[in-house]
Amino acid sequence: MLTTLESAEGRSRARISLEISVSDADVQYIRTDPNTDPGTTPIEDGVRAFESLRQWVLSGAVSASSEQARLVQPARKPTAALDFMRTVRLGPTFEGSYILTVYIPVPPQIGQTEIEVDHPQLRRLSQPFQRRVSLKLREATIAAVSAADDVIQRRVGMEAFTERADKGVNANLCEALTGFTSQDAGEASIDFSWALSRPVEPTAPITLNRDHASVLREAASELRAAAPEEDVTITGAVVRLHREGAIGPGEISIAGIVEGGTNDRLRRIWLELPETDYSVATRAHESGATVSVTGNLSKRGNRSVLRNPANFSIRPEA
Repeated sequence: MLTTLESAEGRSRARISLEISVSDADVQYIRTDPNTDPGTTPIEDGVRAFESLRQWVLSGAVSASSEQARLVQPARKPTAALDFMRTVRLGPTFEGSYILTVYIPVPPQIGQTEIEVDHPQLRRLSQPFQRRVSLKLREATIAAVSAADDVIQRRVGMEAFTERADKGVNANLCEALTGFTSQDAGEASIDFSWALSRPVEPTAPITLNRDHASVLREAASELRAAAPEEDVTITGAVVRLHREGAIGPGEISIAGIVEGGTNDRLRRIWLELPETDYSVATRAHESGATVSVTGNLSKRGNRSVLRNPANFSIRPEA
């Protein structure tokens, strides 16, 4: 039976067997194409791909959690999205270049309630949150790749991405998608397999090439510059101080992380402080203490800048 299905569907027996065994989950397959032996990938590319996979799923969960379209998702993720991420599971990798899998458990459909809803938007809202995340991921990914095609083929500008914000296109999604390709790799593809316990019509894979990735990377940077991350908290060490005179406001630089962000990557953040807070920053710099501050994070050229800083303070020692 598996051999017949393999021939008819053009998919491996291992993948078909997997989908039968996890009939209560949507499974996404991300096929990368590294320039290595089948079933292997360079370790740096692999780490980036898995981290991008997490950010990609999280971007869908955050978009599904909110009715407000954002060019940059908030640093503080909705509780519903964070709770959902705890249920998501990584699956086995497959040959066929190097294929990553992720499981999104989906509650089974009881009765025909969803089919009786005529309006497409109401039908989508009637879906459980887990399925809405899968649908949003597919919708947003198709929209982002389509926007990149518009930039490449029609020479349009950033409006190709901003006009698709309501479909889930944002800086976070674009950054995640760029991690599925590399300079030495070929095309990547994303294939959605829908839970058999809540069936939908089969869908075609989404293809992502290096040209797409290059445009998406630039789009993410432009989107972050156009729309700052609001109300973020930065925690870290003061690594630079500068002001023109002995008194008055001054500029500082913090090497730190964004609390509640998608990863713990150390970032260099610049901000201007009034005299009182600048004095606190000076003491923290001299003692090596950890500080925290809240504000709106944006890009200015190559710099990450925190505007409207508030609640600047030295963190107590643990």
